[in-house]
Amino acid sequence: MSQGVELLISCHCGAAKQTVVLCAQPGNPSDVDLCHCHACRHGSGLLCVSYTSIQKPPRSLGGLVSYQDDSSPHAPPAVTLYHYFCDTCGCHVFRHRKASALIDSEGQSEDDEVGTWEVATGIIVGRADAGSATIQAGDVEVGGEGGGEEPLLRFARHVNTDSTKDGGLSPFISLVEGSKLEVSETRNTSSITPPPSTGEREVDDSDDVLEAYCRCKAIRFRITRPDASSRLPRSGFPDLTVPFAATPREEAGNPRDEKWWLRAEGRAADRPARYLAGTCACGSCRLTSGFEVQTWTFVPRSNIFFLPPMSPLPTTPTSPSSLSPAPKPIPLDFAILRQQGVPLKGYDSSPGRRREFCPSCGATVFWHDRWRPDLIDVSVGLLDAAEGARAGSWLRWWCGRVSFEEEAGSGRTGEVARVAKGLVRGLAEGLGRWEDGMGGLTKG
Repeated sequence: MSQGVELLISCHCGAAKQTVVLCAQPGNPSDVDLCHCHACRHGSGLLCVSYTSIQKPPRSLGGLVSYQDDSSPHAPPAVTLYHYFCDTCGCHVFRHRKASALIDSEGQSEDDEVGTWEVATGIIVGRADAGSATIQAGDVEVGGEGGGEEPLLRFARHVNTDSTKDGGLSPFISLVEGSKLEVSETRNTSSITPPPSTGEREVDDSDDVLEAYCRCKAIRFRITRPDASSRLPRSGFPDLTVPFAATPREEAGNPRDEKWWLRAEGRAADRPARYLAGTCACGSCRLTSGFEVQTWTFVPRSNIFFLPPMSPLPTTPTSPSSLSPAPKPIPLDFAILRQQGVPLKGYDSSPGRRREFCPSCGATVFWHDRWRPDLIDVSVGLLDAAEGARAGSWLRWWCGRVSFEEEAGSGRTGEVARVAKGLVRGLAEGLGRWEDGMGGLTKG
């Protein structure tokens, strides 16, 4: 096996912690793509993902779940694609491509040395020989930066942006550390190219249900427009709008009970049409997703309805009169969903804070806590809005801040910490430019 830089990686719970070997050599940094394709969005729950090439992982893949996705643009004809994510915390860890001819009838690989391996960039801690970074659940200790290390990674381009219709996160991240990111459309010509959209479609009163689903569609739910019940939850301000570490507790607690998650643009002020959405760079989101930037929207539990798990198609023809009526959506109650067989899997990322993900494909679905149980953070990458990935007629994006921007390098060391901070800094600056271009409407 060729020599290369050894990197320490870890998911949030630590089950995936190990050392991998980067294919790129020091001084010749690996160009990293931010992928916006439909498969990556619905498979992760985020608006974009990023991987970098490594040699075959030296350690066993025990504790990781494998999801086979042959219809992804990353799996061209005659190639089988596997995603590996942590069975405990849901963090995406590896992506493996190999020739389909080398997969036997039971889905087993005849030779794991064949094919290409990649690691999710959000779980890279730093060089294994740095010796200073440790990852534990909830750890947000900031590692050292720079230290004379040669460059290892470079965020270089946005790819597969056409499937977003509106560019996804690419308009927000145009410059990183002074370098302009390239924007590329679909690399695989077999992908479907939807018509372009600005993502800022006006609200249509008849368009009152937004579908959402994970890649494997084991998780399917609907979001409804804000209504009277949407104003019932009480919540302190999120770090997205009020910096947690720098804001007095009484102010952050929202003493006037503002319904900050509701946005009224496009309708009368007393009839909000949209939900607030934003970006997060906290260490917890990064280590439970596997990627650099999480995207959330804040939706009252009363506006989320689950669809029961899909039943297998009948093997014999069925007359219309004998078909059962379509099942009714289930209001979001986690205990009832478990009784109904909806396969959400939960992980407590810290005391009182719980994340939900799909145990089949690994997509991040929700974040919620015990202090505001009636307001749920929903992963934006799951949404299927007609106008595009950013769901512009449903969401109003907060451009004043990246939540927990200061944690972009938490638990990381050296060049890895520096590059991660540079990406999030570029996102924050891009959001500011976007807000200026929109006349400040995104922040109000």
